[in-house]
Amino acid sequence: MGTFTAKLVEIDLSTGKIAALITPDHWSRDFIGGRGLGARMLWERQPRGVDPLGPEAEMYILAGPLTGIVPGGAQICLVFKSPLTQNTIGYSLTGANWGTELRSAGWDGLILKGSAPTPVYLLIKNDRVELRDAGHLWGRTTFETEKILKEEIKDPFARVLSIGPAGENLVRFASVQQESFRSAARGGTGCVWGAKGLKAIIVRGTGPIPVNRPEEAFLARRKIERALIESRTTVRRAYDLVRWGGSITHLPHSDEEDLDVRNYQEGTWEEIDKVGGLAYELRCRAKTRGCFGCPVSCMPLGVIREGTFSGKIVCPDLDSTSTIGPGCLVNDLESMVYLSRWGDEQGIDTTSLGNVTGFAMECYEKGLLTLSDLDGIDLKWGSVPAMLALWQKIVRREGIGDLLAQGVRNAAKVIGGGAGSFAMHVKGLEFAGFTPKAHRERGLEYAVADRGAAHHFGSKTSHLYQRTWADCLTVCTWQRRMITPEMYIDLLHPVTGWDIGQDEWPVVAERILLTARSYNIREGTVPLRDDVLPERVHHEPMTKGKQAGAVYPKEQFVADRLAWYQERGCDAAGIPTAERLRALGLDFVIPDMEAARSPALRN
Repeated sequence: MGTFTAKLVEIDLSTGKIAALITPDHWSRDFIGGRGLGARMLWERQPRGVDPLGPEAEMYILAGPLTGIVPGGAQICLVFKSPLTQNTIGYSLTGANWGTELRSAGWDGLILKGSAPTPVYLLIKNDRVELRDAGHLWGRTTFETEKILKEEIKDPFARVLSIGPAGENLVRFASVQQESFRSAARGGTGCVWGAKGLKAIIVRGTGPIPVNRPEEAFLARRKIERALIESRTTVRRAYDLVRWGGSITHLPHSDEEDLDVRNYQEGTWEEIDKVGGLAYELRCRAKTRGCFGCPVSCMPLGVIREGTFSGKIVCPDLDSTSTIGPGCLVNDLESMVYLSRWGDEQGIDTTSLGNVTGFAMECYEKGLLTLSDLDGIDLKWGSVPAMLALWQKIVRREGIGDLLAQGVRNAAKVIGGGAGSFAMHVKGLEFAGFTPKAHRERGLEYAVADRGAAHHFGSKTSHLYQRTWADCLTVCTWQRRMITPEMYIDLLHPVTGWDIGQDEWPVVAERILLTARSYNIREGTVPLRDDVLPERVHHEPMTKGKQAGAVYPKEQFVADRLAWYQERGCDAAGIPTAERLRALGLDFVIPDMEAARSPALRN
């Protein structure tokens, strides 16, 4: 038997009861950990049709077997039913050090259930797990909460996950934050915590992480570490990440014409040099930080040195600054990176926030939202004061902010007037900062992704598998260009004692993918209705750059989607076939999929 058996602690926030449990061995072996194990647990433990914000809803915070062992393998995956999409799986990963600390405390994950009658936070010190009052923290930003809790338990080395005011007020795309700028954001993680009355989880671990065959694991780990160190100067992506972090990729994405510009109307921007990685390096960057044990260190910490926001420490992320910057036509670097910081402080998914803002700006420009609707905010493209005023309303759920806090899909339904055609989402989750008009693989990825328009899913089979494996091992998805899957397998064997061969990994990936797809269908997702793209992608050509005139023709998209369904073992309606499910060992979902195959439910 391997050492990774998913030792979890279950916290019932309604009753305060805390209990340890271990998942069945075959769950860990078949679904690995992280996103995969979470999908299996959602299917088994969550009642059909559960309210994502109700006390019966559960969230799983899960490490993987390599968390805290492999360099950069510090990620944890939060798995839940999304309050933003309402009927799909939600999952989001965050790196830094929290996951390593949890495993050092002797745990592989947490189960959060119920809803606390008053705000609480969770303290974990090795095998000591307790709930504490968080009344004094409610209303605090994530930055403030982390500082207060470390002082309160008198341990600067403890690690904190927390929500901010956005989560407390149930903004549907609220995030969970750690170390100020590290987010588990997509799909509404912080909203789920807010509904449960959970402000924070602080963890401190001092024990070893179990390894089945330590000497063999050490050699495999050292091979990965050396490859990462060498990649800093031999692999272009690694060099870029070391020097600039994700912010550098604004410029190449603009050159490739798939950047979010003006709410995805265009893919390239003539002012991108003002807010790209080179500008950040010259005007803000101070140092880089990395996740636990990672020599690449891709977090570009900086400080704003001039202007209105002078003195603020920042750490911009590509996806969020794409939707906040080019997406809203903010052409001032200092303002753009401050806006990203502001979202992190408030505990909000800044990728979705930028989308919501660009959508509202376009509604205002088209006359679908008036000055009166916006409570006097003159929401013109690129206006930073207007954006901050609007964001305050979103976080507080005041006025127009109450509507926009529900995401672009729900806002478009209320606003009407054709707003749905440029509400850039799939299944309710906003686009991830890239337009698919000229990059059809990206569009297909958005459409078929199980949690909505996320770009860390993959459409090509090779990318799809690699990202699924990464999310289950809970290792960095960016490392796929520096580390081969074989190197991870060589480490996984001595760490866990499992005998998973290289030829079995595609089966593991497909098992996880179809479990999540089946869960969505069980919860009411209809693939032919929901695996779709906004009309803008099909019918509004870009007008600038070499790709001017580009769209993703609907007939081509439908053909591509059908081919993807067939490759996954789904029927023409996007529902997994019984034959494919049986081959993957997913017999337990077959009855629900056969029921969903009714013609009345297909569209």
